[in-house]
Amino acid sequence: MKPNPGLDALLKRAKAKGIFGTKMRSYIKELNEEGIQAVVDQQFEIGNQILGHGLIPILEPEVDINSPDKAKIEALLKEKLMEGFNSKITPGKAVMIKLSLPTEVNLYKDIVDHPNCVRVVALSGGYARDEANAILDKQDGMIASFSRALCEGLNDKMTDAEWDATLDKSISSIFEASKK
Repeated sequence: MKPNPGLDALLKRAKAKGIFGTKMRSYIKELNEEGIQAVVDQQFEIGNQILGHGLIPILEPEVDINSPDKAKIEALLKEKLMEGFNSKITPGKAVMIKLSLPTEVNLYKDIVDHPNCVRVVALSGGYARDEANAILDKQDGMIASFSRALCEGLNDKMTDAEWDATLDKSISSIFEASKK
């Protein structure tokens, strides 16, 4: 992420307006331990800055779903995130985390169960909604934070009724996949 020298002032304004929290997104495209460690360090550093203002940070180290090393990246990312949860967050403080849907079923279950984690939400990350739902349905404790998959099938040529029906179907299917 690029430096944000005005972040403290923005966080003060957000807190005054009753905002719950804020996210910061990083995108991991390749298996590079030094780079992944830098991403995790930055996520926790800014997360602690957000916590310092009484807001909930939403860490978002997204993994490219098309990476040929996706499963290896996710395993390394999980290891680094667990180290961060265990050493970089003050006990009693909590963060949310948004992660790409994992290749390995329940890879992030330890994070879901960590006392410093409020919630783990899954990014559809470019998967079609049906595929994203099928992967999410296998994950214990993760819920959807889908935007691309949510909007799948919507277009500006639809009638209001078609729009509503398509969106209702999408919401229902994502909700069902998030219930586990």
